[in-house]
Amino acid sequence: MSKKLPIYFSDEAWSSLQQLMGSDGKPSPTINALLEQQSADQAFFNSSLNVQAIQKQSRLEIPVALERIPAGPAFANKDVFDKALDLNDLLVINPLATFIAHVDSESLLYAGFEINDTFLVDRSLKAKHGDIVVALIDNREITLKRLMVTEKMSKEEIANIFGDADKVLPDIWLKAENPAYEHIIPNDSESIVVQGVVTFNLKQLYKRSSHT
Repeated sequence: MSKKLPIYFSDEAWSSLQQLMGSDGKPSPTINALLEQQSADQAFFNSSLNVQAIQKQSRLEIPVALERIPAGPAFANKDVFDKALDLNDLLVINPLATFIAHVDSESLLYAGFEINDTFLVDRSLKAKHGDIVVALIDNREITLKRLMVTEKMSKEEIANIFGDADKVLPDIWLKAENPAYEHIIPNDSESIVVQGVVTFNLKQLYKRSSHT
C-alpha cells in the first residue's frame, strides 16, 4: 500500500526546484542532458566493444632505446638503452576517462583495426576531423569509425571517396576504412554523438603458443 505525504520546501529550495523542472513542470534542458548522457553511457558500456575501465594498479618499467631502431640488423648492445618507461604514462593520458575496448568488426580493417584487437579510448578528448572514434548513432547503436568533418574536407578528397566532388554531406559523418562496409551518413532526423577518441591500438603481433 502506498501513502502520499506532504513535502514542504523553503522558498530557496522551491526556487531551485523550479529552475530544475522548468516553469511548466517538465525537466529543464540540464536535467534532460543528464538523462541523455546516462542513456549514452549505458550504450557505451553495454556495447559489443566490450568496454572496460582502466585500472592503474601496477607499475612496470621497460628500457627505452636511445635511438630509433632501423628495420635492419638486430641490436644487442645494452649501451643503446637509456631510461625506463612506464607504459601507464605512455598509454594513458587521463586514467579516469580512459577505457579498454575490443574491435568487433572489420569496418576499419584498412586502418589497421582487426577483430579482437584491443584499443584504448579516451572520453575526455575533443574529437577532431580524421580521428578514430567510438560514436553513438541515434542514441541506440555504438560503432567504431573515422570521424569526418565535411568543412575540413577538400573537393578532391570528397571525390576520391564518393566519386562526386559536389556530393552533399552533413556537417559530420563516419567513414568506414573497408570497402565492404558502408559509411555512416546521418540524415536530418539522425544523430551522431562521439563517446570517445581512440588513442592507441594495442595490436598483438606475437601470439604465444598455449604449449609454451
